[in-house]
Amino acid sequence: MLKGHKILMLGFEQVKVDILHSAVSGNLVFNEWIDRLIDASGKEFKSFRVLGIFELEGEKIANWRDYLDASQAG
Repeated sequence: MLKGHKILMLGFEQVKVDILHSAVSGNLVFNEWIDRLIDASGKEFKSFRVLGIFELEGEKIANWRDYLDASQAG
């Protein structure tokens, strides 16, 4: 669960993240998850699926890309 002033400025109190799938291929990590936007009353305002790809160099993330269907986020 993420909290922060930037999220609050958008009208959301929290973002809950449900990890659906993870996979590794070489130095790439693939994650699929659902972001659930929660308002101040605790209700889910919006949810959408996201795919993230992390490219590792050693033990650090060198690149991080997120992909989502913009029609779900609108």
